[in-house]
Amino acid sequence: MLIKAPTFSKSGRAWRPFVFSNLEKVSKRHAALVKNLEWMLPSVRSTGEVSSSVRKRLQEMLEEPVSMQAEYVHVVPMSQLQHYIGETTFLAVLAPQPNKTRGLLEVELGLAHHAIDMLLGGAGEAVALRPLTDIEEGVMTYVIIETLKALSPSLDPSLPKLRIEGIVRGFEEIQGLIPEGENLAVVQLKAVFGGHSGYVRLVIPEEVLATANPPADAAVRRARRAADAEAHLTRLRNVKTWVRAEIGNVEISAAELSQLRERDVVLVDQLSCRPDQGQGGTAKLKVGYGRAGHLDAEIVAEDGRFQAKVTGISLGGPPPPGSGEEAGAPEEGAAPDEDADESTTPGLVRGRNDVEDAQGAGGADLMNDIPLQISVELGRVSTTAEEVVALKVGHVFDLNRVAGEPLDLSVNGKVVARGELVEIDGNLGIRILSLAG
Repeated sequence: MLIKAPTFSKSGRAWRPFVFSNLEKVSKRHAALVKNLEWMLPSVRSTGEVSSSVRKRLQEMLEEPVSMQAEYVHVVPMSQLQHYIGETTFLAVLAPQPNKTRGLLEVELGLAHHAIDMLLGGAGEAVALRPLTDIEEGVMTYVIIETLKALSPSLDPSLPKLRIEGIVRGFEEIQGLIPEGENLAVVQLKAVFGGHSGYVRLVIPEEVLATANPPADAAVRRARRAADAEAHLTRLRNVKTWVRAEIGNVEISAAELSQLRERDVVLVDQLSCRPDQGQGGTAKLKVGYGRAGHLDAEIVAEDGRFQAKVTGISLGGPPPPGSGEEAGAPEEGAAPDEDADESTTPGLVRGRNDVEDAQGAGGADLMNDIPLQISVELGRVSTTAEEVVALKVGHVFDLNRVAGEPLDLSVNGKVVARGELVEIDGNLGIRILSLAG
């Protein structure tokens, strides 16, 4: 929605537009590359914290507490890399594959001195920031090799293995290793070794990031999403949503939906539960829109109230609506049934008696080509995102409905009408009692 601001304020002073300065420009291409980091660096969780396997190995070597947290990710061209690389630092060249574009691992010099001092039996006291000697570079190389070993089990098998190719001592040497036109992802981690803090940077070329694609079956992706959701439970406590118990569906057009009125009847091919008769059955419990999957549930009546007991979890969205003609629709070219009851045929165009009216409808006729799926809901329960993550087979929802109560009709999770079950010539239908909105 566009809101046009007035030229002058109430006090008569002219408004001045606020302009953000120094904002980093991010292209869609760069955003796609950053997403691939999820597969290139699975040890860095969505919370930013590096996985326990890497931290554990570093703690074993240094014999002191270690924490590492991702601070930022930038995608920059090679020409801007010098703005991120420190002048006095430790730079190791990482080669994902032989004869391929190289990456870099940078360790802040103060952090490197501290780690080396601890490994050599020192107390980790602060020292003057000077370039590392050959022996000290060898010690840091050992630390990196051990860290890569700890990282390896969590990497996707399809990704190239990382190895150290050597050490560089200045930006000039980097220019000979990475092509000038290459885009690079710069990942900065804040590292704390005991009481000393510093940074570690990973520089990953676009060519390597492009190989980090999620697997086709997405099983690993779902597992990681679930793990991330578990990690974010405390943030989800106050996020509200609905669990909807669907017991039937019917596909109609947008035009038919727009013409619904009270006393119309929407025919339903089959219901998985008969709440009008106080009988149980089955239902699909859908969270929110229900696009990611649903919960299979058994509907039982306890003391006249319906409950849904979760019996299974199905991931993946519903199949696309069928392309065949809807049941009961007249064949193309056939005249409408003159005896059809208008109140039971919401799709029948009312008041169109001649060709001129039909031509005057204009774009309204196009609404007949927009398919919508109406869901028949036995009930819905308010829940939180935290409770959704914790759902397991055997969980029971009280649907707050008793036999004979009206049912809800919804489209994409939004209730559009309430109705009651009726039987017309052996077919089940929902008679509209009231319309929402």
